[in-house]
Amino acid sequence: MPDLFSFKNLCHTLDNERIIKESAAVRAGQILAIQGPSGSGKSTLLKMLARLLPSESGEVFLAGQSWTEYTPQEWRVKIHYYPQYPVLFAGSVAENLQMPFTLRQVQSNAFNLEDALISLDELGLSRNILDQEARTLSGGEAARLALIRSLVIQPTILLLDEPTAHLDKESSRRVLSLLKHWVMSEPERSVIMVTHNAEDLNGFKYITWLHLGSRMEENKHE
Repeated sequence: MPDLFSFKNLCHTLDNERIIKESAAVRAGQILAIQGPSGSGKSTLLKMLARLLPSESGEVFLAGQSWTEYTPQEWRVKIHYYPQYPVLFAGSVAENLQMPFTLRQVQSNAFNLEDALISLDELGLSRNILDQEARTLSGGEAARLALIRSLVIQPTILLLDEPTAHLDKESSRRVLSLLKHWVMSEPERSVIMVTHNAEDLNGFKYITWLHLGSRMEENKHE
């Protein structure tokens, strides 16, 4: 089976003495799990893959097609980044869920309210919050809502930066269950996830590991 997503020698300078230079690949239905000590460049790598940070060298491919063949906006719809601290916008929960569909790159898809409602149920969020001001949600509620907002645009690759870091045990269980279902429910999907907790990956069928830090190159200037 060919790789769905791959990157080779993707490079970025972290500071004056260290660079990250990483390669990995993931097939459809797989999870690429990224681990490493604090400061090893895990979040930086995700942001490079999402084209939110420039890479100094390297190549990235989606289904054999170079990322240079996409505009950054088109790429970020297909390769969608979910940060550690997701942002909600002024307006109701429903307006936040529909917000991505105001973007030209997403208008080819239609917002599916029923899918969003099912995801609310699966993540333990009441359907009654749709009319609530999104910024009044608790931190855990906001994180789960932002994940649903990421899923409704139907990305091919979901880049997750510690998606359970700020959730209680039950909310974490629900999030991971939803992600397991999401990655297997369509033939061309994969997840790239930064995690400090290997238990988060229990239940995922196919996992590839990328460990940052141990192979980090030194770029010392005398």
